[in-house]
Amino acid sequence: MSARWLRRLLARAASCGLLCLLAAPAMACTYAQTGGSLSSSSVSSFQVRNGPALTSSANFSISCSGVVIAVASGQPSLSATLASPATGLTLKNGTNAIPYQITQSNGTALTTNFVFISASGTTVVGLFSGNSSVNVPINITTSIGANIPAGTYTDTILVKWSPRNICEGLLVVLGACVGAVTNTDTTSSLLVTLTVTNDCVITAPNIAFGSAPLPSGFPTVAQSIGLLCTSGLNYTVGLSAGGNASQGQRRMVSGTNFLAYDIFQSSGAVWGSAAGARVSAPAAANGLTVQTIPYTATVYPTQAAQPAGTYTDNVVVDVQF
Repeated sequence: MSARWLRRLLARAASCGLLCLLAAPAMACTYAQTGGSLSSSSVSSFQVRNGPALTSSANFSISCSGVVIAVASGQPSLSATLASPATGLTLKNGTNAIPYQITQSNGTALTTNFVFISASGTTVVGLFSGNSSVNVPINITTSIGANIPAGTYTDTILVKWSPRNICEGLLVVLGACVGAVTNTDTTSSLLVTLTVTNDCVITAPNIAFGSAPLPSGFPTVAQSIGLLCTSGLNYTVGLSAGGNASQGQRRMVSGTNFLAYDIFQSSGAVWGSAAGARVSAPAAANGLTVQTIPYTATVYPTQAAQPAGTYTDNVVVDVQF
């Protein structure tokens, strides 16, 4: 075998080996995060303030396909650290805030720079065996007590991934890596969201006229409807016509007999449910103080006398905002 032929054979072998290695696919690490919504639908401001607390699970993950092994520059390692502060975290909507906590699955609250994962050497190889993902599960729980207006509240949780000497591709002799050696920190972000809705608690005492032999003998009843509503809410209150109204008057019923009456705003107008007949809130609600709306109720005194009996009606109180 001549020297020239041998040189040509070696050149072809080297050329083939180089081309084969360069053709190998580079397999990069990918990052993902799931969860972050504290409710599948909107929640009342009263639940945010009074409880029960809202809890959701979330997960950060890293997946590195290909060979994970020591390369010439050192052994592989991986760490995952909570990059955003975990004390006093708040969901924000402008200047309004809902505090929340980040906890582990055992309920332990996490602190700033908490290290979820700190692995090196063969431990890292085991973490990625079978192309599996490495996960950082967390729980997110609101703290009750926030008196806030309606709106969408958000915050961002960050986890810093720090892979070192992880070969994303193929390993060749002497620890060389064909592809990319991962030595760069990557931050994964998770948007936490909660949509808060307006709500009101209505206190509407029954109207009791007492008893009298004639319509003119029933006293006028003066009392109030109470409303505790979401902070910042402006609203109007309407009263339905009841179940037996006729000719613009509410009526109580006993069998087939009726006793006409009505409910009046402080202005003297009949309190109804249509636009113009509703009553506006005395001021924007503050979420903490019950607001009262006074009214009077009167049995029409000039109507004909009705047979003895217990007369009743049902009026619906509605709040619009």
